[in-house]
Amino acid sequence: MADKNGISILIAFVERGQGKSVSRIFLENQISISFQCLGSGTASSELMDVLGLGTSEKDILLGLASGTTAERFMRKLAQDSGASPETHGILFDMKLTGLNSRIATLLLHTGAEGHGGATMEQDHTRNSLILVTVNHGFTDEVMDTARAAGARGGTIVQARWTGGGGKEPEHFYGIHVQAEKEIIAIVAPTENRNIIMETINRKHGLNTKAAAMICSLGIDHLVRL
Repeated sequence: MADKNGISILIAFVERGQGKSVSRIFLENQISISFQCLGSGTASSELMDVLGLGTSEKDILLGLASGTTAERFMRKLAQDSGASPETHGILFDMKLTGLNSRIATLLLHTGAEGHGGATMEQDHTRNSLILVTVNHGFTDEVMDTARAAGARGGTIVQARWTGGGGKEPEHFYGIHVQAEKEIIAIVAPTENRNIIMETINRKHGLNTKAAAMICSLGIDHLVRL
């Protein structure tokens, strides 16, 4: 594995069906490795209709690029609204800490191409990505708690516990683990991160029926699409 201080992951949450537009603009900006999966927003469809925000169903795009390429791309979107894909959502990037050597070499070589420019202000002191894994069926309760603590919303990805070698349900270090999981991704100001995480843990932590596992990552740059 290569030391991956020079590689970033770009993550976009956009409305269902708009993932192709993001994938296309990724390719146009030398972000050649990307993946797409499905998610859903935490707001009800009725609320989305009232607000005119479209569907709560989401496309989630994950892209890999050199830090130089990612920063250049994010700066371009932040400075030129015409460069943004025709989508509604958010896009942010974070530094990776490990990656296959061959892929890292390819991405770093690609990132060396093109022209530089003014360095965009780092965003990781302002926003964080909070990831909450909960048992299936507890998302609404956890999001109500998160909103009360300052979160504005989140995106849900369906998941499944695989730590028990395929057996279900399992016990993990004395904790009962339900097989069906939901992952809630919340982007929040870093100043609100701790209170959101602590409140979720206090009300829905591992010793509750929700069995929430919580972590956070710093965001380098963020733009709204």
